Amino acid sequence: MAEGPLIQRVPTDRFGYLLFLAARAFALAGGLVIVALTLMSLASIAGRALFDTPVPGDYELIQLGCAVAVASFLPLTQLRGGHVIVDFFTAHSRPAVREWLDALGALLVGLAGALIAWRMTHGAISLREANDQSTILGVPTWYAVALMLPSFALLAVSGLYTAWLHAKRVLASEAADR
Repeated sequence: MAEGPLIQRVPTDRFGYLLFLAARAFALAGGLVIVALTLMSLASIAGRALFDTPVPGDYELIQLGCAVAVASFLPLTQLRGGHVIVDFFTAHSRPAVREWLDALGALLVGLAGALIAWRMTHGAISLREANDQSTILGVPTWYAVALMLPSFALLAVSGLYTAWLHAKRVLASEAADR
């Protein structure tokens, strides 16, 4: 990354502001899911240790819940520039080159998010039609896939937005140099 995170505070443009609020709400919801899973896991461990009765299907619920939670963190991570960046080969290149590469990377994240959301839509439909369920509780697996769809759609928009911010920043810098 060129000069640190693009969005250190709430964006000032209206679209960026709304996108940031949505991403933050998704991340908070994901955090609440993790808290709920932690409490359920604690109850299961205590139940297993004290009463020999764990929460039935706790592993299934943790798998499904963690998948939903992790997906919900991705858009805010993208907006904050928090994804892992390997800059070994570009560390000594010009800032404009790094900025264009960051724009390309953000664009690829946006496109990947859109592709994943599209394919997960088809996957959720297929899982629903096949009546696929978890082994112990019989929870329809398409529920979790459907719950992840908005996160990946928001990741796509966040990636495209940050690509635009990177491109805008390098174009402004080049214009100032002239």
